[in-house]
Amino acid sequence: MNINQLSKEVALFIKNTNEFKSMNKSKLELDKNKNLKRQFDMYINKKNNIYSSYTLEDASKKLNQLNRDYNDFFNLPLVSNYMQKTKEFNSMMENFYKLIEKELLK
Repeated sequence: MNINQLSKEVALFIKNTNEFKSMNKSKLELDKNKNLKRQFDMYINKKNNIYSSYTLEDASKKLNQLNRDYNDFFNLPLVSNYMQKTKEFNSMMENFYKLIEKELLK
């Protein structure tokens, strides 16, 4: 088996995990609400702009302020659910990467 085929199989496996399905479902629900989606996209754009425009120390301060500005937004049920599901998916992926690293270091 070559690496390309294996990567396709791994991607398919990940797509079939409960974590991915839940995250994707919550994203679709968020996207249905045009106003929330627009606000979420604005947040992401602002966050990316901060990362690309400031030093690490300044970016950290700016991100803290941005997150405070969006605190009420993050507490909305659809947004909160999406953020939680994304966190769960990212945690699963982090564990996956750790397992790969462990196998590589044997």
